Amino acid sequence: MQHKSVTLFGLGPMGLGLATQLLENAYTVNIWNRTAGKSISLAEQGAIVKATVVEAITSATVIICVLPDYLALQEVLFDADWAHELAGRTIINFGSISPSRSQALMDACEAHQACYVEVAAIGSVDDIAASNLQLLVGATEADYRCINDLLGDISATVSLVGEVGQAVALKLALLQLTSSLTAAFSASIGLITEQGLNIDVLMNHLRDTTLYAALFDQKLPRLLTRDYQAPNFPGRHLQRELMLFLEQAEQSGLNVHSVESMTDLLSLSTAKGLQDMDFTALHDVIYPPRDDV
Repeated sequence: MQHKSVTLFGLGPMGLGLATQLLENAYTVNIWNRTAGKSISLAEQGAIVKATVVEAITSATVIICVLPDYLALQEVLFDADWAHELAGRTIINFGSISPSRSQALMDACEAHQACYVEVAAIGSVDDIAASNLQLLVGATEADYRCINDLLGDISATVSLVGEVGQAVALKLALLQLTSSLTAAFSASIGLITEQGLNIDVLMNHLRDTTLYAALFDQKLPRLLTRDYQAPNFPGRHLQRELMLFLEQAEQSGLNVHSVESMTDLLSLSTAKGLQDMDFTALHDVIYPPRDDV
């Protein structure tokens, strides 16, 4: 079923990108944001700014949330004064969240007679405009069918992973691998360089082994030039996702000291003022520039 009217909460970079994409696909996009200034550019594109949360919720049967965390989502949707207005609506959560908290939100939505769908988006803001976001969906098959057309207007790559909790678990697992591989690659580059070997020697041998990952060639230019501008994924966002990974890992009884070490590296990157740069800036922590040594 095609929903041509939606309400969107959360106007960070991802939320702004999604709203723009939907407007370009002829959706009516209703918005409310605590910081009114963030609504201006979207209003100029045709979005309808609502004065209150209640007005926004009641303006559409599909509500897209791209809020920063679990607490913000609870505050916006489940205030006692208006949570009853969620009845009969579908909540699509694009925000960062742990599997167990996503399942808790599903339970809360069901208690208010609303449907809940989690969407774990993998990709950058630029990928939104190019319809290249990878959207991993956690939902019942019935709920997925209801919003599949809408998600298809956002991205060409949409897949139902499984139940609520499983899509965000997959995203966290992939991001944990991405961070660990990048950190390991950074350390290897540092060792090779300090021993006077050309990086091409490392890469030529690496590409012929089962250790190789395409990620290495993708990140190599940033690591060699230490150019972390125009981030594909800022360090502070990766640290947030890894903290969610650790939260779920603790509940699952996993030994994840390696992931704790990754969050420490990202904290050191933040201490250098690099938290808004691409997460590959952790290279400056693992293999500091000579003037930092």
